[in-house]
Amino acid sequence: MRRRPGPESSRYPSRRWSRGPLTVAVSSLATSLWPGFSRADPYERCIRDAKTQAEIDACAPPDKPIEVRVRAKPPARSASDVEVDAQVIEAAPHGSGADVLNVAPGVFVSDRGLPGRAPHLSLRGFDGTSGQDVEIFAGNIPMNQVSHIRAPGYADMRLIMPEVVRSVRIASGPYDPRQGDFGVAGSLRMDLGLAAPGFWLKGGVGSFGTRRVLIAFAPEHHEMMDTFAAFETDATDGPGGARGGERSSFVGQLGGGNEEVDFRATVAIGSARFDFPGYLPQAFVERGGYPYAAQRPLGRDRTSQALIGSEVVWSPGEGILGIGAFAGKTKTTFHQNLTGFALDQLAGAPLVESDDSEMVNDAWTVGLTVHYRHAVDITSKRDSIEMGVTSRVDAVDQTDTRLFEDGSKNAALVDATIDATNVAAYADLSLYPIRRVVVRGGTRLDSLSYSVRDRTSNAGLERTAQGFVVSSKVMADVAVRGGVHVVASYGEGFRSPQARDLAEGERVPYTKVRSVEAGVRLKEGRSFQGSAVGFGSWLGNDRVFDATSRQNVEAPSSVRAGAQLVMSARSGPFGAHLSGTYTHARFTGSDARFAKGDPVPYAPAFVLRDDVFASGAVGRLFGKELTVRVGAGVEGVAGRSLPGGRDGKDSVSLDAVAAVGWRGMELALNGTNLLGLRYYDAQYVYASNFERGLPPPPPSPHVLVAAPTAWMLTLQIHVRGKKQEPRYW
Repeated sequence: MRRRPGPESSRYPSRRWSRGPLTVAVSSLATSLWPGFSRADPYERCIRDAKTQAEIDACAPPDKPIEVRVRAKPPARSASDVEVDAQVIEAAPHGSGADVLNVAPGVFVSDRGLPGRAPHLSLRGFDGTSGQDVEIFAGNIPMNQVSHIRAPGYADMRLIMPEVVRSVRIASGPYDPRQGDFGVAGSLRMDLGLAAPGFWLKGGVGSFGTRRVLIAFAPEHHEMMDTFAAFETDATDGPGGARGGERSSFVGQLGGGNEEVDFRATVAIGSARFDFPGYLPQAFVERGGYPYAAQRPLGRDRTSQALIGSEVVWSPGEGILGIGAFAGKTKTTFHQNLTGFALDQLAGAPLVESDDSEMVNDAWTVGLTVHYRHAVDITSKRDSIEMGVTSRVDAVDQTDTRLFEDGSKNAALVDATIDATNVAAYADLSLYPIRRVVVRGGTRLDSLSYSVRDRTSNAGLERTAQGFVVSSKVMADVAVRGGVHVVASYGEGFRSPQARDLAEGERVPYTKVRSVEAGVRLKEGRSFQGSAVGFGSWLGNDRVFDATSRQNVEAPSSVRAGAQLVMSARSGPFGAHLSGTYTHARFTGSDARFAKGDPVPYAPAFVLRDDVFASGAVGRLFGKELTVRVGAGVEGVAGRSLPGGRDGKDSVSLDAVAAVGWRGMELALNGTNLLGLRYYDAQYVYASNFERGLPPPPPSPHVLVAAPTAWMLTLQIHVRGKKQEPRYW
């Protein structure tokens, strides 16, 4: 039987193997995960119906080769590439798909107490704010938004339910030619699907008036194993009654395939509206002020998203061809007043009006990707080459309007329409020059084009700009022995600009990053996996949150250097996933706000995460098995720097779950912040004055206090379809 080129991405169908000396048990497991045929012979039926190993061994051998399909993981592009599976994700409670990302090494998700907007996301010393330095995918849908009014790369993953996230894969660094815009610190991909087919109903109530309902289902058909639909609605009053709101979302996927074709079509639609309490002066909180108070008037965050993505991958001849498309309609609205009555005075003018404002970003996105991979014979018969083209068009309407105290319009600070086009192509070559060595490398070319109509200046005339960026990537992987690999990587990536800042005829000033990493990977089946790496990144220019403009603004060039350790262990019913990351981040340039050598603010230097879990049967009740599941997630962050030479507050949090299951039902008790520690979910430095007529004080830390210890009780019911006799043709 011929053998196709090995898969280089989870998008590709995996290899087809002829059954040889593999054990019957392994073959049976592979067939149950994803059978290659709807047709079954007597051997397959015997394997499927067997209840013991003795019955499996007694099955008559097949009279012809059997093909099976097994989903393969993409090859690592660096020593630190990690995939976190469903067991680790379920070890601790998560409120949304955004919270799930916390399990990935080096990732720190904050602003969790503001569920109406994208979370604050940091990775390896990059303060990505709302996704500006991290490329994020849900299924095959890109979540980052181009030239968003708050921050380029803004990505809200909260409409994704944690129950439909089967795994999270992190590719730290820009080492893969498939990585595009915003892949500066790395890429995060959430693989979507339900834990098992059947019907799911889940409901829960908890602290602060929290209530939640989840309804989901997936077909039993073995060739539609990636197909599901899920609906969620939840609401809360929030601590202090000033963080309340509601969210509803639908996520569905049609996916499956056979030995020749893989296909997926994913839809995600949702909306949310939550109160925004503002940030309190840290001095007020530390003097004993109520930590869950809110600034007045109370703000609001509202978001709506309708996203769709599809991809078909098949194997014509000896190659692998894939075509994908995506489209989206998103709208975010922020009604907020961070500074009180300070803007006029900070601008050197007499105090006139409130700083209350409304920011709106309304965007359409459409894109297409095509890639083709084929074996070549350059250094060996295992060599292969892939080429791909991608395109994306974004149409954005955005406004920033200053309001009077009664909520009516005062002045338009931003009123712009942006058309952005990104057309890119890449080539990626995999070579096996000598035994135990693989070298992968390629180049990506991105062409960026913008048209901006700014109605607050230049009489609304359009400004246009265009340019391109070339990014090179290369890595070498040496298999030493016993599952040990030494890996070294170099890569370049980029971040697109805030289009409103472009001048007419300007060559697009993208931000370039150059990154290196070297380390060791170790894998011993599922029992133990680990990696230890050192890394460094040089960024052309940073972007840092500015409360006066309520968005990310340009900052000087910067450098990051650090190390990371990741370990994952499984033994019987027990498991643990531990990661620790240290990053030293400093500016290498100067501007009016920061000087060369200053620490890059807001991103923590240390990020530690440990998820532990255990599950298994503990007995029988009325003849049915009784199961118990317990797990906990501990996270600690330290070394956050704030502007002005200040130090941010360190934090430690513990979340845990305990559940008991019987006959398809599971009763679970979730607890968050179980240590009861008061820590800051967000820390920013700026000047504010909420007492009209007084001069604003100098810039000082403002904080969002994380919610105290909270509990949630959930009941989950899972019903499988009635088993029927298989039909054969």
